[in-house]
Order: sequence, then C-alpha cells, then structure tokens
Amino acid sequence: MAYEPENLALELLRNMREEFRMVHEDVRALKKGQDLLALNVDGLDERLEMLRESTMTSLGFAADTGARQKKLEKQVVELAKRVEQLESAK
Repeated sequence: MAYEPENLALELLRNMREEFRMVHEDVRALKKGQDLLALNVDGLDERLEMLRESTMTSLGFAADTGARQKKLEKQVVELAKRVEQLESAK
C-alpha cells in the first residue's frame, strides 16, 4: 500500500517532533553539565585565591624574617666593634 501525501507528512512531522524532543533533552543535559562545571571552576577559583593569599603571607613572613636577621647581624657586628674598642681603650 502506498503512502498518501497526508500520511507521509504526518510521519515526517512525528519524526521531527521526536528528534526535537531528543535534542531538547540533550541541551538540558548539557546545561546541567555546564552548571556543574561552573560550580567546580568557582570552587577551584576559591582554592586558588586561598593558595595565593597563603603564598603571599608566607613570602611576607620570609622577607620580614630576612630583614630582621640582617638587622640583627648588623647590630652584632656593631656590638663586636664596640667591645673591641672598649678592650683596646684599656
């Protein structure tokens, strides 16, 4: 039995509707995946910022410690010179 033009058109429209439904479901699934990735990226951004702040704080402490050590070394050298001067003045 040959298809009538009306039946052929209805069959094509039904197939198209099913394909659109499947595409719509795929798009919905992709949006959910995108939302999950966005959440993961946000979490990674927060962790990266915490690491950056920790690193900067650590570097600041190291720089401060280095500066204090140099200052103390300078004071020790100056005190040693004063002691030598006092001993030589005797």
